[in-house]
Amino acid sequence: MNQTPLKHSSSTRFAPARSLVTGATSGIGLALTEQLAAAGLPVVALGRRTETLLALQARYPSLAVVQADLSALGQLDALAQHLVSAFPDLCCVIHNAGIQHNVRFDAADYGLDAIRTEIDTNLVAPIALTRALLPQLLSRPQAWVVNVGSGLAFAPKRSSAVYGATKAGLHLFTQGLRVQMQGSPLYVVETVMPLVDTPMTLGRGQNKLSATEAAAQIIQGLQAGRQDIWVGKARGIPWLQRFAPSVLRRIMRNG
Repeated sequence: MNQTPLKHSSSTRFAPARSLVTGATSGIGLALTEQLAAAGLPVVALGRRTETLLALQARYPSLAVVQADLSALGQLDALAQHLVSAFPDLCCVIHNAGIQHNVRFDAADYGLDAIRTEIDTNLVAPIALTRALLPQLLSRPQAWVVNVGSGLAFAPKRSSAVYGATKAGLHLFTQGLRVQMQGSPLYVVETVMPLVDTPMTLGRGQNKLSATEAAAQIIQGLQAGRQDIWVGKARGIPWLQRFAPSVLRRIMRNG
C-alpha cells in the first residue's frame, strides 16, 4: 500500500468548493478545520458541542457550523438532506469523528452501550453518511471522501479491541468504495494516523505527533493526489507489514 497518486483521468488538485469536517471541535478535526479555513477554503464544521462550534465560528466568520451527534444513526439521513440543502456546493467529506475507550474488553465498566457507541460513531456513521451524501458527491465535477484511519487497523494493542476493529472495518470499506468509484468523479482517500496528541490520547504514550502537524500532512497528501496518506510514524507500517510483521505487532501491542 504505497502512497501512489489517484488513478483518475481528470485533475486531482485538491481545491474543494466546500468541505465537511466531522469531529471538528477538537484534535485532528479542529486542526483540519482551522487550516482549511485559514487557506480560504469553505468549510462546514460538524460537532456535538454547540458552544465550541460557535466559538470556532467566531474566530473564522466564513465558517459554517452544524451541530450533530453522529452516533444517532436514525438522524443521519435527515442530516444529509440538511447538508445538501444548505450547502449545494458540498464536494468533500472528511470523516474524522471518533471515540476510543482505552480499556480491556473484559473491563467491568465496559459494556454494550460503550461498544455500540464506538462502532456506531467510528464505523457505521461514516459509512451511512457517505451513502446518504453519495448522490450529491457524484453530481460534482470532482469530489472527495476522506476517511481518517489508524495504525490500529493493521495490528492490535492490548486495549481498545473494539476501536481497532472499527478502524479495520473503515479501512476495508475505504478500499471497497474506492474500487466501486473508479471512473467516477469521486476520490476515496484513507489517512492512517500514528499516535496523535489529542484529547482522546490524553495521558497515553510519548513522542506523540501534534494534531496541527497531523492535519498539515493530511492536507499535503490530498494536495499531492494520494489515495493512501500515511502520517508521521505510520509511514513505516507498509514496510513493517511486508518485511517485519512481528515487529509491527509488538510495536502496536504496547502502544
